[in-house]
Amino acid sequence: MKYIRTAIAEQETTVNILYDEQIIRIYSSRVEIIKILTKQLGEPTIKYKKSKTYWTGANWDISFADSKKIEKILLIKNFIDSEIEIASKKVQKPKKEASKLETKKVQKPKKEASKLETKKVQKTKKETSKLETKKVQKPKKETSKLETKKVQKPKKETSKLETKKVRKTQKETSRLETKKVRKTQKETSKLETKKVQKPKKETSKLETKKVQKSKKEKNIIKRQEEYEQFSLI
Repeated sequence: MKYIRTAIAEQETTVNILYDEQIIRIYSSRVEIIKILTKQLGEPTIKYKKSKTYWTGANWDISFADSKKIEKILLIKNFIDSEIEIASKKVQKPKKEASKLETKKVQKPKKEASKLETKKVQKTKKETSKLETKKVQKPKKETSKLETKKVQKPKKETSKLETKKVRKTQKETSRLETKKVRKTQKETSKLETKKVQKPKKETSKLETKKVQKSKKEKNIIKRQEEYEQFSLI
């Protein structure tokens, strides 16, 4: 009977301390560790079979009373054989490097933060100074531009107003003249019509008056004649 060599991923060794039973139970499925433990402790209490020809693992029970065995067995060399390459140094270096990197990362952000703060303070100072200078320069330029615009605008406005006034006066004069001409024409036509109508009316009135007078005179004459005749009688 032989112990079967399994893959490294499947190999394990466990140490269980059972306080109720007062036993230290050691189990291993690695062939090299099984050989070391058999030399130190003797044959295992239990062997785990895979078939009639192979074992997969072994188990040892040590009581708390065997203190000497426990002191001998609970050593690193009994559980880690020479064939295993310990990567402790390789593992430690990255840890140190990681700690250094972490400290650098911690320091760098602080430095960067302080640099950024100083840069921000300087930028704000520069920007404020630039803005102040721009503000001082801009009002001068703006005032000069506004003054020139004001000077140019009144000229343009006055010229425009004058042209508008001239046009308005021309239009108004032309309208007034046309109105006057129309009024005079209407008045003359009315007067002429009135003059024409008035003489006609006056002549007709005079004629009627003359006719009436003549009638009255005739009547008077007739009466006188009649009176005279009556007197003669």
